[in-house]
Amino acid sequence: MPELTPFPALRFSSTAGDLSHLLAPPYDVIDPAAAADLRARSPYNTVRLILPEGSDDERYTAAADTLTNWLTGGVLEPDPEPAAYVYRQEFETETGVAERCALFAAVRLAPLDEGEILPHEHTHAGPKKDRLALTLATRTQLSPVFMVAHDADGGLWDLQRAVTQRPSDVQATTPDGIRHSLWVVADDIRDELLASAAADPLLIADGHHRYETALAAREILSDSAKAAHLLVCVVSQRDPGLVVRPTHRVLAGPPRGQSEPFDWVESLGDALALEDVGELDPEEAEQLVAGAPAGSLVVATSGTTARWLARARPEALAAAAIPPERARIAPVVFDELVLRRLYSMDADEAAREGILSYSRGPATAATPPSGGCGFILPAVSLEDVWATAARGGRLPPKSTYFEPKMPSGLLFRRL
Repeated sequence: MPELTPFPALRFSSTAGDLSHLLAPPYDVIDPAAAADLRARSPYNTVRLILPEGSDDERYTAAADTLTNWLTGGVLEPDPEPAAYVYRQEFETETGVAERCALFAAVRLAPLDEGEILPHEHTHAGPKKDRLALTLATRTQLSPVFMVAHDADGGLWDLQRAVTQRPSDVQATTPDGIRHSLWVVADDIRDELLASAAADPLLIADGHHRYETALAAREILSDSAKAAHLLVCVVSQRDPGLVVRPTHRVLAGPPRGQSEPFDWVESLGDALALEDVGELDPEEAEQLVAGAPAGSLVVATSGTTARWLARARPEALAAAAIPPERARIAPVVFDELVLRRLYSMDADEAAREGILSYSRGPATAATPPSGGCGFILPAVSLEDVWATAARGGRLPPKSTYFEPKMPSGLLFRRL
């Protein structure tokens, strides 16, 4: 079973100002405009650590220098004793205000093939190299890995809710409207929380790159006992605020060597049964595929609002040796029957080559660039995520998007 331990977090002091101006989303969802906005909010915004400015190695040196300056200036201070930390996010949804709780702790790193920690997605190589360099430069775990506990008896969920009945130690409201509350738990309930969260294997929800980076850093920083553990936040699967959203796909253009204009519908039709569903706006297309049979996609070609609902042909699934339990997962269908079949490459290579990009909302996928094609996908269910992980399998990169994201800046863990 996983091993979760308390730790003395490094946190912003009152010298840094209002925490509302100091938090940042995970680095991989921050575009240049958002990064500039975060830097403008405060000279101490966390973006200066997780997404430092500069070229090549300068960025990592800049992050390390910034961290050192904040430590010596009292902007960051360590807690006096090891603790666990309960965190609550309150956010607006289509149906009203929702909330989600998480437990921050340090998990003992374990190889991903031993069953204590279950990954569910493949990763891209570039981000791991970048995060490793940043970790080694700062010797600090700057962002948590988001994990889900099966929590069959609801013990973790009940304990978290009990803690949130107390007055919180930290409060903040970020410009996106999310309200953040943090409780420092150093009394008897601390160990109960940790034991409940670690009763079963933990599923990596978000942060596969950071987990694999931590494994590499542990080998390099063999002189540091702290490098054997990783900063994580654990959410109970019973938490009603645990929501999975889809990530859509966009192909920039047809495979190399194909004649122009490229007929996407004809080329995809060999492996996918395509049903013309008429002119749909992006939101309508997303709603359509959400209610379609598992594994379906909506195809959108450039220059038209016509849409096609695509389902994998049984003979194509058999030829690609895709078993039924994976054929129901749309990112798998896309990777195997579109990318590999038409481009002879996987998602990692296609992303590096600039062929494949990802879109959170359906609008970008519904309006692909000239000559390109968009694919609007449904969300992958948590049941399919757990089942894949339990079999030791992996889904393609960016198969899931847990929303809202866990912020960076609530607390850090020094190595």
